[in-house]
Amino acid sequence: MNIKKKLKTILETSSVEPFIRHIRFPFYKNLTEGSRIDFKYPITALVGQNGTNKSSVLRALYGSPNNYSLGNLWFSTDVDVIQDGGRSRFIYGYHDSSTSDIVEVIKSRISKGSDPDYWEPSRPLISDGMKPVPEPVVSPNQSRTRWKAIEKGVIYLDFRATISAFDKFFYHSDFDKYPKKEHLRKRSQMVKEIIDRDLGSFKPFKGKKEKIFKNIILDAEKTKKISEILGREYISIRMIEHALFTNEKSSTIILQSPSLRYSEAFAGSGEFAVAILVNKLLDARSCSLVLLDEPEVSLHPSAQMRLMDFLQEQSLKKKHQIVVSTHSPSIVKNLPKEAIKLFCLNENLGKVDILQDVSPEESFYILGENPTKKTIIVEDKLAKKFVEKSLKLGGDAFFNAFDVRFCPGGAKALINNYAVPLFQANVKNVLFLLDGDQITQTEFLKSSSLAEDKNEILQDILKNILGLEVKITCDGNSGGANKSQKIKLYRDFIDYSYNYISYLPILNPENFIIENPHGHYLEFSNAAKQASTTPKEMIVEICKNDIGEEDINSDNIFETQIRMLNRIPSSHSAFLQTKLLLQKFLDDGIIR
Repeated sequence: MNIKKKLKTILETSSVEPFIRHIRFPFYKNLTEGSRIDFKYPITALVGQNGTNKSSVLRALYGSPNNYSLGNLWFSTDVDVIQDGGRSRFIYGYHDSSTSDIVEVIKSRISKGSDPDYWEPSRPLISDGMKPVPEPVVSPNQSRTRWKAIEKGVIYLDFRATISAFDKFFYHSDFDKYPKKEHLRKRSQMVKEIIDRDLGSFKPFKGKKEKIFKNIILDAEKTKKISEILGREYISIRMIEHALFTNEKSSTIILQSPSLRYSEAFAGSGEFAVAILVNKLLDARSCSLVLLDEPEVSLHPSAQMRLMDFLQEQSLKKKHQIVVSTHSPSIVKNLPKEAIKLFCLNENLGKVDILQDVSPEESFYILGENPTKKTIIVEDKLAKKFVEKSLKLGGDAFFNAFDVRFCPGGAKALINNYAVPLFQANVKNVLFLLDGDQITQTEFLKSSSLAEDKNEILQDILKNILGLEVKITCDGNSGGANKSQKIKLYRDFIDYSYNYISYLPILNPENFIIENPHGHYLEFSNAAKQASTTPKEMIVEICKNDIGEEDINSDNIFETQIRMLNRIPSSHSAFLQTKLLLQKFLDDGIIR
């Protein structure tokens, strides 16, 4: 069993408890009201461009367990005043073993005494969809009026702010008692003395204040893990927490390789950050909540992927719940779709939508992978081959201007799982080509052709155009969508469909290759028509004749389909029509 399957399996056991099962936001920052995240995998990636509130969600998670407060990370000042258009609050759920149910805790921002940023648990709010607590008390996790906050250790690391003692002084300090270079030289003599004498205490200035808070050599396991992630060999790593360069506590690491010993002054910031993370994570108690903000900072993509391998390993071993905020494709590349939550700005609403359970490929679109290429999404892998053959008619430059992908699950999945999220994220370089058998009797149209009295039936009009139900997230869905926003969204998606959704000029690729056999496939096809009643049965019979075997599998069938497709002349009108459609999309950015 591979590690992904093992991680999915442990989530179904009590070994991960306590575990935050979901978090939702009735009113919080710039998130669409009613936004929700379900945690279906021990590791979750919050993916999106800068400014989409990913870090804000990490901070809400930080403030969820007992004895942790969001007010330590998000607070109001005279310059940056938090102006609630409603009371800021979030709700999270965890499993209660006594009731065998998911129970919910709400934390709201209130003013308490002199602190305007106090976050306090409160009674369940029925208006936010919370259930009243049972009476009488039925669980140790319950008080008379509310469910208790989850008991869970928290590790929070913002990699943009995880900087060494040297960097903190040299790049971020205005300390000017000495020139910086001279100051560092003087204080580095003290650091060397601490290292040489392996000191656990150091009070250099008339013995007044302690300047060392930790002086350790990382054990062999930590050194090995850091080496593996960074792709380098370290013999030993020393970590010192001190207040020698400034009056604030900060860290120095001393790295010993087979040929060199150096401090963080000469190490990369990635080396420093990984050493801090590995040290904290291997020391963390089991079932901790680990929150990592942009761990990709200063790490090469291959090191990012090895870091994710390490996180999966630790999550499996110590049952950690890990949530990562990122905009790196390398971080999400090998995660299952249920682990990926996509944050995208809904320009129609001016708020941020959270889209759940998206594929790594879909994340790549939003993150800007291959931004200069146009993307074509079709229903299956044979349709992908059909489109690629059509593209080859335009030469290498034309072929390389596109990236063709397929979406398993058919037209409904393609529209709702790909087209709707990309529409909401305002992505305009993707074309959706459905099979020809999806064509309806209703033509694509522009919303400007629809009178105002059609606003009540826009969803039905869209269903008639596409032949399927389209669901678009609207602001305030948890308590009744804003009507004017809903109208605008559906009108805008009607226009989006007009510009970016079309059909292949064939019924479907499977029928196409059966109806256009060439070479010896003509004989095979005629024989299959006599023995079969459906296209799928015909393909099976053709494949058996093609490879001369009765025992065939799906790979054999697909390989036969590709050979049949390749035998059809490129001059066939279906390829030419597809090429012309794609040429228009490349030239104009739209298809109509």
